[in-house]
Amino acid sequence: MQPQIIGISGSPIKNSNTDRLVQAVLEASGLSTEFVKLSKINVRPCIACLGCKEDNVCKVKDDYPELAEKVLRAGALVVGGYTPYGAADAFTKAFLERLFSLRHRNGLNRGKVAVVVTTGIGRGAPGLDEASSQIAHALKLEGMDVLGQLKVTGNPECMVCGFGETCTMSALPWIFGQDTKVTPDKFSKVEDQTETWDQAKALGREMARRLGEQIRM
Repeated sequence: MQPQIIGISGSPIKNSNTDRLVQAVLEASGLSTEFVKLSKINVRPCIACLGCKEDNVCKVKDDYPELAEKVLRAGALVVGGYTPYGAADAFTKAFLERLFSLRHRNGLNRGKVAVVVTTGIGRGAPGLDEASSQIAHALKLEGMDVLGQLKVTGNPECMVCGFGETCTMSALPWIFGQDTKVTPDKFSKVEDQTETWDQAKALGREMARRLGEQIRM
């Protein structure tokens, strides 16, 4: 069955907070869905070749054309990214750039509904709001109706690299102050962020309702 909703995650971390929240939205919809982890496929940035200018079909020989077909046939997207260096990650950014092939002249994504998921260090660190806005802006340029922007407090690499407590470049001191010990209580799980988790479930149900309306029209 053709997926009605495509869930996209730009997080390269296995079973990450971003992955799980994107999947929570998909599951709450109760519809046919497919989850795509961008780090497992090859989608490069747009090279502005304009090979798509006549037919809206990207000619770059990587995994994007196959993914574009799924996006084109779906009624909704859930796009999740994270925020290295305070901006949307490169996997997610490349995917968003490549959507140009579907937007050019004909706006083939117009009318789809979308939800944005963004994970950042949080705890006052910059980047989360900015990256969420970047992703939402790109989807709105496609003509999509962004139903919501979910924001998650995640975990920096310094908490798991093994050197975070002693590294002079570690993010831990400016997140946790002088207490740089990596302890289990410092790790953030999206499931424990109940307001965001509940919003994800509600947005999944709203996606299903909106797609149902489109089918009945």
